[in-house]
Amino acid sequence: MEKVLNMKKSKDHSLNIDPHSRRGHFLYSLGAVPSALPYSMVGSWLLIFYTLYAGLSLIEFGILFMLYGIWNAINDPLIGYYMDKIKLKKGRRVPWIIYGTIPMTIGFIALWWVPFSDKNRVFVYGLIMLFLFDTGFTIVMTAWNALYTEMYEEEKERASVVAIKDSIAFFSSMIGVMIPSMIAAAFGSWALAGLIMGITIPITMYLSLLGTKERVEYQIDEPLPIIKAFKESFLNKPFIIASVTYALIDFCFGFMMMILPLYAKFILKVEEGMEGFAMIGVALGIIISFPLWWQVYAKKGPKFGLSLGMIIFCVGIIPFFLAEDFISLTIIGIFPGLGVTGVLMTEPVISAAIDYDEIKTGKRREATFGGIGAFIARLSMILSAFALITIQLLTGFDPNLETQAPSALIGLRISMSLVPAFGLLLGLIVFKFYPLNYKKFTEQQEQLKVLHKLRLDKLKNIE
Repeated sequence: MEKVLNMKKSKDHSLNIDPHSRRGHFLYSLGAVPSALPYSMVGSWLLIFYTLYAGLSLIEFGILFMLYGIWNAINDPLIGYYMDKIKLKKGRRVPWIIYGTIPMTIGFIALWWVPFSDKNRVFVYGLIMLFLFDTGFTIVMTAWNALYTEMYEEEKERASVVAIKDSIAFFSSMIGVMIPSMIAAAFGSWALAGLIMGITIPITMYLSLLGTKERVEYQIDEPLPIIKAFKESFLNKPFIIASVTYALIDFCFGFMMMILPLYAKFILKVEEGMEGFAMIGVALGIIISFPLWWQVYAKKGPKFGLSLGMIIFCVGIIPFFLAEDFISLTIIGIFPGLGVTGVLMTEPVISAAIDYDEIKTGKRREATFGGIGAFIARLSMILSAFALITIQLLTGFDPNLETQAPSALIGLRISMSLVPAFGLLLGLIVFKFYPLNYKKFTEQQEQLKVLHKLRLDKLKNIE
């Protein structure tokens, strides 16, 4: 307990930026850059880079990505649990962010610099760097996301912060999709593209710490034993339903982004280096609707907001099957873009499930839930890899051929429309059973206010 009190004293005199101010909201939200940009670049361009430039086949890359997904699923829940359990001198979250940023940055930059030409060595090297990047990413983002739920309790403030950080995440994702191929085409170097994108990770991640402040009253609890911790997490109905829903959403986004460069090249005939701009219509829809969605979540609650966003997105991507060129896809993409914004605002739904757990167990366990949620969500990578392998086997698609068979082109169209739409439809069916409607959600928030006041009183008594 002395460790907790010393930590409180050191924190009170460290950073003077109020995390609840607009400036604090913005600084914290800068963590959305390393949350979104590297992952969007990996999701959009790693397939192209490791097949067209590094020499792997589509099936070999699919196996690589599947192993990556399995590793992802293993390390996420363990890191989350021990992050909640271990009490470091400077906090439960910030030290993990400081040190985890290092392997995350090194692994990401090294992914795009492959010093081998032998396919077996390329495969092993790519797998190792993916593991290094993802381990660092899991450490950093589990801690950063946990801070969101800890720092912001009121739904209006949560919605406001989500609007800021999701705006930053959106533009970061667009940079990760659009810019790398332009750099690679202009300078003939994917290694340079990886370096330029990679240096943004430590800069923005460390800046985000200026807008954070850990809640000491959440650190006086003794953690649950590991078996009980996982058992309680899997018995949390809102959390499991939300996590499975997000796994299906991640599958939709991840698979579309993986296929996008191929779709742009072979269906839309977009020039090399400009493939990422194929989703400009979706981007326009997102920009138009951003100011509206945080109000929907604040006034109607997370269940209504996410359900509406998924419906619009699901219906809107089906016409992607019909697009013939850049202009037609841009026009078609505006409508699903309106729904993407609502789907991107994931934190309110998960945060409500974590609040539900606190009422039940009396403990704050954001990192544990973040890790288990990531474990469930990472199953989407395995689904994406399986779908990728299936496409090549069934349609005969070969990324190294300039002219594809008609069946391969139909496979690309289905991959950008019907496959992700089916994933979203399944997500809607699952999310229908999410129990925290607006009425139950508001009742829960009132219970939390009482519980958190008791926490503060307990902390004062300890002092």
